[in-house]
Amino acid sequence: MFDFEDYTFFNPSPNFRELMILQIISQNEKVSQEMIARSVGIVPSMVNRYLKDFEDKKYIIKTGGNRRNMNYEITHDGKKRLQFLTVSFINEVSKIYSETKKSFNKVLNKIEDMGYKNILLYGAGVVGGIVLKVLTGENINVIGFIDDSISKQGDKIHGINIYSPEEVKNMDYDMIIIASFRHSEDILKNARENELSNIYIFNIDETGNVSLEKGE
Repeated sequence: MFDFEDYTFFNPSPNFRELMILQIISQNEKVSQEMIARSVGIVPSMVNRYLKDFEDKKYIIKTGGNRRNMNYEITHDGKKRLQFLTVSFINEVSKIYSETKKSFNKVLNKIEDMGYKNILLYGAGVVGGIVLKVLTGENINVIGFIDDSISKQGDKIHGINIYSPEEVKNMDYDMIIIASFRHSEDILKNARENELSNIYIFNIDETGNVSLEKGE
């Protein structure tokens, strides 16, 4: 099932919070209101309001004498509601993915048209991780990351090795994509100094258009 802590960008709606709370209860009937509040990112008093609403709608049954030994059993109606919310969530996420994929099509088509198979990503940060997921999702082979940070070199990101610029000089690669917004110019300069070739810069403009530009 979903790990909702991974979804920090979007502001949770009431339906999303409802989904989160019902899922938590379905997984742990003995969960406390404080634990629910921490997981969902709301105050305990708001959790209490949701639980009261769930009781009124017969989504849950509360048992126990006080908050310390309270159990929350999800009912048949509650399971149906959780199922509906889950399907709605998946539907909306699939729409977001579809629109996001469209914005990357120009980049993906360019790589395919050039016939490049083995890609190195320069920048083992958040942007690099996003580009990695997009490329691997389209079966484009990312053979490694390059990063100038000594603390990252020799480590892995999403299971992919992180190399220093010097280490990749003799590697068999087709292209290097600079996956960084703030430091792209510095990275390009360092790549040139290390005599790396066939460098492209991943870019998103002010209107959200995604492109891949040759590093001149």
